[in-house]
Amino acid sequence: MRRKLKRTLGLYSATMVSIGSMIGGAIFVLAGTVFKIAGPSATLAILLAGIATLLTSLSFAEFSTFIPEAGGGYSYVRAVFGNKFVGFFTGWMLWIAYTLSAALFAIGFGTFFHYFIPFIPDTIGSVILIFLISFNQIKGIKNSAVLENIIVTTYVSVLIAYMIYGIKFANFNNLTPFFSHGTTATFQAVSILYMTYIGFDSVTTLGEEVKNPKKTLPLAIVISMIVVLIVKTGVFLIGSSLINVQSITAQNAGSFMLNTAEFISGPIGGYIFAGAGLLATLSCMDTSMLASSRTSFALSRDKRLPYFFQSINPKTQSPIFSIVISTLIVFFATITKNVEQISIIASALTLAGYALINLALLYSRKRNLNTQNGFKVPLYPYIPIFAIVFNAVMIFILLYTNKLALEFVIVLSAIGTVYYLLSPKLKTAPKGISSEPLPFLKIKNTRDDLKVLSVIEDEEEIKSLLSFTFDISSGNVIPIGIVDIPDIVKDRDSYETLKKSVEKFERIRKDVSHFGNEKSTKIGLSVILSKDREKIVDRFAIENKIDMIFMGWREENGKTFSKWERKILEMSPVDVGIIKLKNTNFKRILFPYSGSVYSQMAAGTVKRIADAYGAKVTVLKIIYEEDEKEAEEYKTVLTHILETLKIDGEVLIEYSPSAWQKIVDLSKEYDLVVIGISTDWNTGDSLLGLKTDLIFEQAQSSVLAVRAYHGIFHNQIIRRIFEFIKKFSP
Repeated sequence: MRRKLKRTLGLYSATMVSIGSMIGGAIFVLAGTVFKIAGPSATLAILLAGIATLLTSLSFAEFSTFIPEAGGGYSYVRAVFGNKFVGFFTGWMLWIAYTLSAALFAIGFGTFFHYFIPFIPDTIGSVILIFLISFNQIKGIKNSAVLENIIVTTYVSVLIAYMIYGIKFANFNNLTPFFSHGTTATFQAVSILYMTYIGFDSVTTLGEEVKNPKKTLPLAIVISMIVVLIVKTGVFLIGSSLINVQSITAQNAGSFMLNTAEFISGPIGGYIFAGAGLLATLSCMDTSMLASSRTSFALSRDKRLPYFFQSINPKTQSPIFSIVISTLIVFFATITKNVEQISIIASALTLAGYALINLALLYSRKRNLNTQNGFKVPLYPYIPIFAIVFNAVMIFILLYTNKLALEFVIVLSAIGTVYYLLSPKLKTAPKGISSEPLPFLKIKNTRDDLKVLSVIEDEEEIKSLLSFTFDISSGNVIPIGIVDIPDIVKDRDSYETLKKSVEKFERIRKDVSHFGNEKSTKIGLSVILSKDREKIVDRFAIENKIDMIFMGWREENGKTFSKWERKILEMSPVDVGIIKLKNTNFKRILFPYSGSVYSQMAAGTVKRIADAYGAKVTVLKIIYEEDEKEAEEYKTVLTHILETLKIDGEVLIEYSPSAWQKIVDLSKEYDLVVIGISTDWNTGDSLLGLKTDLIFEQAQSSVLAVRAYHGIFHNQIIRRIFEFIKKFSP
């Protein structure tokens, strides 16, 4: 399913998100570092970086009017060039850049936190912020937006007061010589400071969460750029005129702006400025984390990062795993405490991404992709061309002057390239402006010689389960029964239980033989005595080259699947099917299709059942929002599924906020519901947001859950590691 986010942000909130990430980084984190590099000319550098960024922001503003999707710059490039290398590489670079910039702001927060509470190390303060922001974002974007509005309004007011009050103490003789470190150093500072303007990009990554995005996003970008350009340049000018920047060293660079605040207002001024710094770095961290998680969310939705990156918390509608992964990366980058290296790497990656975005705008204009009324980049094509050249020059200056950063950028780029080349190629991945939200079916496991293992436990289900497995395997079925034996038969009750179990399977053996006579074939029940039924089933399946295990559904102690059924589902090295049989006359089959690997692999079983019973299959897609265009795109994919399977059927698109409930409601019109389930994490995992357990319990038809074997997720070593980790989870 193509996951969607909820629109909750207005113009003020969108503008605050943009401003929030553009002011704090330069003033509260990097000011001392860039003044140390470029001297007083760092003030010119912050102005030039802002003007250059303004040019690229115009491209973003135009894109936001006709591609208001989560993912921002990545989504724009992917929409223009397709879901190929250029689109992926842009997303990869921006994702890392946003994440590293979040680490930069966490480091800055730690500095100000330590200023207030000296006995707590700055690293501890940084870690506190990281997990505070992560927790808040998992709770939902609305919480982040409210927090952002309050924080940004407060610390921007402090900065304006700093500029006005600081003029009284300014000594502009401190600005000479202006280019004390040379013009090359000035442009190096421009390159570093460029990444502190990525706020306009951050707000575009929230394109699916902004109200009226075609109007709101361009306005938010333009307003925020003007405000930030004025405030940043003013603060840099006043700050460098208060204290001679030649006194800055590597040790005191992080506290330079704090020192200027103390210079004009004493300790109180220092605390006020430090408080503003706490708020600013918190705001920047919040926005960068939002941008990071939404970019990886978009990459995953386009099948360019693993599926779990697009998992959305059903209560808060936040991309929970994308947030968690970003948090971990930020944590490890933060503990290095290397502000200069992190800023240079993040800037280089951002510059590269922006160059590709400007290139995408040129290409989109050439292809006339933007047919809507709205904001257009003025002085086209000169502005985007100049922006591309400027970005390329800035990248060269940055990496030429810092070999370590160059090595990191090369390694990160190589990792992204190798990942792209080795990841599965998607013939039907999203392409162009009109994206295809579902992958077409690649049918598997449909060869004629399917060999089935039928695990029989209940006498009442013998005939129905055997009939079903016999029909879909063309008689190639092996029934098996397992008698659990204890290590020691301690008392008479234990002996009687064992005796009854043996007697039960003797009766079942006769019934199986009778069934074979009815089918004019020889079928015998294999009864195995075992202390570990899960292992014995797996061993039997491997030794007899079984393709698929079928088991009847049983509810145990209020749980849909018994403990040992769950073990088989999670660990078995072959495909597994658990079926709840209400009848065996399958003429109408409902098959919910999500496009996931498990849903695709279940399609082979659907075909076998349809062929065996001459059934008509309804391929179902459930969408959360009514969207005619999206529905038509789904119909194209679902129709192709029926053609690929070569079965009689129809396509059904249904709207519902609860997928599992819709399937339960529809089940009364069908004889069988077939769902592909995942056991990546647990057997209660969801398909299309539905719960397998609830469908088994409430469906009015027969239900078959198919867990197809996956070489990675069901690898025994990986499963053991997962089981070990799970012991320590809540």
